[in-house]
Amino acid sequence: MSQFISFWSNSGWISNLLTVVLGTITIGSILREIYKYTRNKADSFHDHSNISNYIKSNYIENNIERLKKRKIAIIDDDQDQYPIDHLRKRGFNVTSYTQVSLSDYEFIKNYDLIFLDITNVVIEDPQKGGFELIKRVRSEINGIVIIGVSSKRYDPTLTEFFKLADEQSKTPIDEKACEELILRVLNKHYSPTDIAKEIDSLLNDCDLSHRQHKKIIHCVTDYLSKSIDEDRLIKSVNKYSYKVDAYKLKEKSKKLKDLL
Repeated sequence: MSQFISFWSNSGWISNLLTVVLGTITIGSILREIYKYTRNKADSFHDHSNISNYIKSNYIENNIERLKKRKIAIIDDDQDQYPIDHLRKRGFNVTSYTQVSLSDYEFIKNYDLIFLDITNVVIEDPQKGGFELIKRVRSEINGIVIIGVSSKRYDPTLTEFFKLADEQSKTPIDEKACEELILRVLNKHYSPTDIAKEIDSLLNDCDLSHRQHKKIIHCVTDYLSKSIDEDRLIKSVNKYSYKVDAYKLKEKSKKLKDLL
């Protein structure tokens, strides 16, 4: 024993080296534990029990600004009925048309929301061309929200015209009313909250374990944040549970992603 102590005493550089190594290992272990703790805390802070909470936490605050980016077309021969300059100053993406042709109206599919009058807007039929136009749009183009407008007090054609529209309004429309109408309609049709609820409902109906549910929610949020693509989403969902229709979940997630 005395020989060992003597050897150790005469080998100061070895003991110093071991002290440094052991100290480094200890410090490394402490830092690693601190990292794991802080990461788990961060994960728990950002852990969303469902997609609705994720959307609420990450997107709802800027919802109005996102809605304003939607493309709006006003098709009316009397542009003075709308506060177009005001809407543009407020950040709305508005384009106006006084007339369109039944032989060239496919550009409408590039818009998210359309204000459409019934008279004097279609070259081929000034009297009620708007009615023919809305019928064609409804049968040929999907996903466009239409606000039917008219300054007329009574016209039998208006009843059928308004039935094909998503909303209706009388003109003229003042600044406040027009802005409120646009935001209300866009929020109704383009807000991500409804589709988020559909995804939550889909997963809740699958009788998943807590761990499976959490893993799949994480997959969807990764997809929404563009960390993974559609193929990876499908593979990951199938990996965690066969109970979920991965392709149906992908379609709903894609629809939600397009709204963000």
